[in-house]
Amino acid sequence: MLTQLSLSIPLKDRETGFSYLSRLAARHGLSAQTFALDFGLTFRAIIDGDRLALAELATLGGVEPDALQGWSPLHADGRVHFFRGEEFHAKAIKPTTIRGCPICLKADALASDRPAAEAMAVRGHWLPLPAMLCLEHHHPLVPLWTAADPYERYDVVGQFRGIADSIISGAMDSPLREPRPYDLWLEARLTGHRTGDWLDQFSLYPAAHFCQLLGRAIYTLKVPKTRALKPEQAWIPFDLGYRFASRGEASIRKVLTELQEEAESPSAGPKKIFGDLYDRLAFDLMSEDYRPFRDLLRDHIATTWPLGPGDELMGEPVRGRRLHSILTAEKVTGIDARRLRKLLAEGGWVAPAGEGKPNAWELVDAEALEPFLASLRQKVSALDLQAALGMSRSHFELLRKDGYLAPDLDGSDHKPLWDLGAARKFITDLLTGAEPIYLPMHDWCDIPKAAQRLRISPGMIVALILDRKLARVGRYVGKDGYTSILVNLADVERHLQRPEAKGLTIELFAKTIGLKPAAAGYLVKNGHVASTIGTNPKTKEIQRYLSSADIEAFSREFVPLRALAGLMGLSWQQLRQDLLAVHAAPFAPDGRDLGAIYEWSEIENKLWCRLERT
Repeated sequence: MLTQLSLSIPLKDRETGFSYLSRLAARHGLSAQTFALDFGLTFRAIIDGDRLALAELATLGGVEPDALQGWSPLHADGRVHFFRGEEFHAKAIKPTTIRGCPICLKADALASDRPAAEAMAVRGHWLPLPAMLCLEHHHPLVPLWTAADPYERYDVVGQFRGIADSIISGAMDSPLREPRPYDLWLEARLTGHRTGDWLDQFSLYPAAHFCQLLGRAIYTLKVPKTRALKPEQAWIPFDLGYRFASRGEASIRKVLTELQEEAESPSAGPKKIFGDLYDRLAFDLMSEDYRPFRDLLRDHIATTWPLGPGDELMGEPVRGRRLHSILTAEKVTGIDARRLRKLLAEGGWVAPAGEGKPNAWELVDAEALEPFLASLRQKVSALDLQAALGMSRSHFELLRKDGYLAPDLDGSDHKPLWDLGAARKFITDLLTGAEPIYLPMHDWCDIPKAAQRLRISPGMIVALILDRKLARVGRYVGKDGYTSILVNLADVERHLQRPEAKGLTIELFAKTIGLKPAAAGYLVKNGHVASTIGTNPKTKEIQRYLSSADIEAFSREFVPLRALAGLMGLSWQQLRQDLLAVHAAPFAPDGRDLGAIYEWSEIENKLWCRLERT
């Protein structure tokens, strides 16, 4: 049983366990690791905040166990830690850089007769990443040292020996600043108090992180890029976001609306306007603690943006339109935006130009507006239709020849006329469920180029899209109309009936289903996928192909992740989470990782049946 040592040191207010261990060890002329081992402890246990280890350390030092444990992060499981009753990710409470207040540290040294490095203590409230300021001295928390190895990082005496002189001389001092409301809120939460604002209902770190992301979005859009944040201004996004988030949902929605209206048009997309706020909540921060903030952002965008088929919201394709702007209604009707706004204003749908919002952000319920827009749709000439759809004359004629884009009015005494709204719907139907493509690479092509390379009519490709036979259709972000529609060459080619073709090569088959060629080759070589032997027309070498029958047999037994997502009407990210939840494992014969491919039997047993159940 351990007893108090005769040679001890006092515990500083809010000092961490690893700091106290390092200082107590130095008082006995030992390193932290050696001292801990001598008394049956481990430095690792102290770093992890192990309650029993901290209690024994408190006994050795003759200090209160609760005081020592109270400001020491407790490692729970995996990357999860608890600190002051709140859950933190390891990166948020144990970053590789230790920060602190140089004025506090200077006071430690001046109040002790021990060497400065042994007197200086690391405080627990300096550890969380959202902590920005020492409220006692109004001094920003500054980086003290950085160390990837935790034993090196938390050997505070060893680290202070290298910087104690700089701290005492004032070389590490920074300009003081008054505490902001955010700083006071964070301190209140760390000391177990609630301020009564909207954020108090949520876990501390996700709430503070949301403030940072929201503040960064506000700062980035409202402040010129030439005035980028400096490291010492890292507190600004936290405080800026807190200013709005602390007041509740209405305040957050109001500032989000102001941000998006700063942009000329919503066509840039929410990622461009909201930056990391959108990107992180849509794709990275998927835990339950962040769900309220994800749901808030998703609902705000869905109810204030003119999104439609071909757009994406929080990683999922938009399948229907809820809102029209003047500009999206212009595309549907073909009526010039200025004239359309006058008509809508006369009908009481929107405010007149100059009184309401810009055309891009003047929004109307799409379902309610549809009958009115239908009455406004105008008939246009072939030339005007081609220009509106971004389509060349040759492709327009080719599509007409294949039975698409028939004129609405056709007669011998006048030129044929087209309903532009119907033509726009034709493009919209082709884009339904399309995934955004920012830079077409590999086998992605627009319809004209795909038809040319495959030597087929564009109508054949259009038919494959409308019949939902293609596994993937893309929308080229930054383009509109016909040329924004992208298809995958390999995906199209495997649906073509070409008697002279023996089938797909293994490499082309791999591209079609989204596997690496090596994985597809393994499936063929080991008999999991049937194949056909033929002669390569170029090299004259004997090689394996996958005929239509082979591919059909494969599709009866297996399904790639993205193809399954398309069948189920889900994003592949959501589907992956669902598969993990039901413990549906990818096909991995003999433990070999072949990528995101599943046996239908596994899917139907655990998640979804491809045939309707009776």
